[in-house]
Amino acid sequence: MCEVIFIELIRINDVVDNYGISSRTLRYYEQVGILRSVHPENKAQRYYDETALDRLKQIIVLRKFQIPIKDIIAVFKDDNMTSLIQTFMDKLNSLDNEISALTELRRIIDDFLHKMMINGIKKISAITLLYEETEKRLVQVPDDENLTFEQLSQASRKVLKLHDVRIIRLMPSRMLTSQYKSGGIAALDADKMQNLFAEYDFIPQPGLRNCFYRKETDDEWIMMIKIPDDYENNTPYTDEEFTGGLFAVASSFMEDMDDTFILLKDWIAKSGDFEIDTNVNEDGIFLRKEMIEEILPYDIAEKLNRYQQDIFIPVKNK
Repeated sequence: MCEVIFIELIRINDVVDNYGISSRTLRYYEQVGILRSVHPENKAQRYYDETALDRLKQIIVLRKFQIPIKDIIAVFKDDNMTSLIQTFMDKLNSLDNEISALTELRRIIDDFLHKMMINGIKKISAITLLYEETEKRLVQVPDDENLTFEQLSQASRKVLKLHDVRIIRLMPSRMLTSQYKSGGIAALDADKMQNLFAEYDFIPQPGLRNCFYRKETDDEWIMMIKIPDDYENNTPYTDEEFTGGLFAVASSFMEDMDDTFILLKDWIAKSGDFEIDTNVNEDGIFLRKEMIEEILPYDIAEKLNRYQQDIFIPVKNK
């Protein structure tokens, strides 16, 4: 008698909720070959089995350690611990170099501060505060303190940092979307990202603000590409009026996207000039939503196996 084995599958929405990782990032992990999902018949969503979830946990931890995706790929291709050990050794060397540079910078600032004191400068309250803050940052975590996953996540984001936050204004425009007129959304696999609308002569141009991916309800993402205002839409896809407006923008590689969204929201929260635009329509749906734009040309991204985006969060003046 044949034994029937039932394999429990977890749908992608539950994975997104339980692991704090976006469906966009999950698709990226599948795209580079380090994660697999299944798509059962008569099911609209992708699902993950226990093996895939174990792999996802490993990926999340390695990313929190700031291990690059290219190194994670090498780790999973190796049957023994050689690649993993080498990856952590390389990371330790990188951290040692960064610590050495920061220690030298601290020494220079410390010397500068003492010289100012010796030279009799009276009003140095700001520099004293800088000195005290530097001391705080150099205090090591007590040996008996347990490192939690949330602490690891916070430390990872501190290392990541934000660079070059910009406030830009996007102009209103008409957009063709990846939503079908008949319902549902086109699957945004890697090849479709650049070819979805090609037969209608609309080609994404990374970095030129003509194509975006917008985060919808339940962490669904739709693709939007700019079309002429007088375009007669005979495609199977819906079109809409994009309202534009102010956005806070920061750059990120795909593997850092989720953490960069968190960091950018923190930046906005601390801003004295802007706040997140949370205006909704009569159905309670946000009028403007988070978006990303590919900024690295596709051929270069595929060659480097790294995908870089600008992250957009809608803001308004305080």
